[in-house]
Amino acid sequence: MKKFRNSYAAYMLLYSFYFMSTSLFTTLISVYLMGKHYSATQVSTLVSVAFFLSMLAQPFFGYINERFGIVKMTTLSLSVIIGGVFGFLWAPNLFWLTVFYGIVLVCLNGTAPMMEVFATQSPYAFGKIRVWGTIGYSVGVQIAGWVYHQFSPQAVYYTVLITIVLSIFCLSAVRMKTREKKEEKVKEPVSIRPLLHNGPYLFFIILIGLASGVGNIGHTYIPELLMDSGLPVHIASTVVAISVVVEAPLIFFSDRFMDHWPLRVLIALPIGIIFAQYVVYALPSPVFLKVLLTLLAKHTTGMVLIMVSLRFIAQQVKWQRLGSCHGHCPRSSLFRNHSFTTLSQPSVLKRGGYQVMSFFLAGVVGIVFLLSFCLKKMPQGKGSRPFWWQKVD
Repeated sequence: MKKFRNSYAAYMLLYSFYFMSTSLFTTLISVYLMGKHYSATQVSTLVSVAFFLSMLAQPFFGYINERFGIVKMTTLSLSVIIGGVFGFLWAPNLFWLTVFYGIVLVCLNGTAPMMEVFATQSPYAFGKIRVWGTIGYSVGVQIAGWVYHQFSPQAVYYTVLITIVLSIFCLSAVRMKTREKKEEKVKEPVSIRPLLHNGPYLFFIILIGLASGVGNIGHTYIPELLMDSGLPVHIASTVVAISVVVEAPLIFFSDRFMDHWPLRVLIALPIGIIFAQYVVYALPSPVFLKVLLTLLAKHTTGMVLIMVSLRFIAQQVKWQRLGSCHGHCPRSSLFRNHSFTTLSQPSVLKRGGYQVMSFFLAGVVGIVFLLSFCLKKMPQGKGSRPFWWQKVD
């Protein structure tokens, strides 16, 4: 056990099993519920309520992580997920399904930002750790489909229980770097008030939230958009599956550019790519160009925005505020995602189609792209390089 403690294998397995749990739990949720004879409207309501609860809970997760410690609270959250999955399997009606699905999703979304923090505070390069999350997520999607068809829909969620237990075991072997222990000795009142007076931080999370909200629309509508452009369903599904894996090299080699390129470039680049992506979707472009942009942008831009957030926050705010800051960034993204999804409901699509929706989203991202150049007081933070393998204290 001593050899396993804080080893590369511990981080590798933690990220593989954690993100595998996320994909296992969420990938087939609509298929599972419709198989229980719930309508598409009921399924949509369940998912919307769960996302709304996640949005409300993000600041709370940031506060308790900051107050009681990231490792302890992440372990507690994963333990709550086990109870939530059992409740989800037991749930006799839509109300209880919504309650327990919401509990699990709240905990998953609440712990996800902390998993990014673990990667930046580990003894290893961020990309060498975080890439296993991408691999685990991709494998989880494949396992979910295989278990669903070979065994039963419920077996998928029993598999989630196994991967969460394994995640907790691996998390017990993770040790945050010594800086955390040193900082804990300096007692400071835990409050979000300093963040509310940090203008660059607030402007930053609004920009990232808008860009991420538009990007996340792709997770819902891009498969249908590609099929609407003439691709068969199996090819559209293959394109989406490959797009998940495309981000792996980007993560693995993140230390080559994330700590070296100017922050303004790192912010503007993914937002510009998202803008180009939706412009191509909106125009009568060849289907191969839409496929190419999907592969290049669907997951890579979201991952770059996450990494940019990690660097910006690490250089902009004090160490003691990391928990709260990483709690607010996903809350902003979830809020925009929920809002854009509402604006892009099927009734709107029936009136305007995917082209009109894409024009609208391209317009939003275009405005965000221009506003990104108005972000003043960009942090330099040369002493904080979260993606470099030699951590600078």
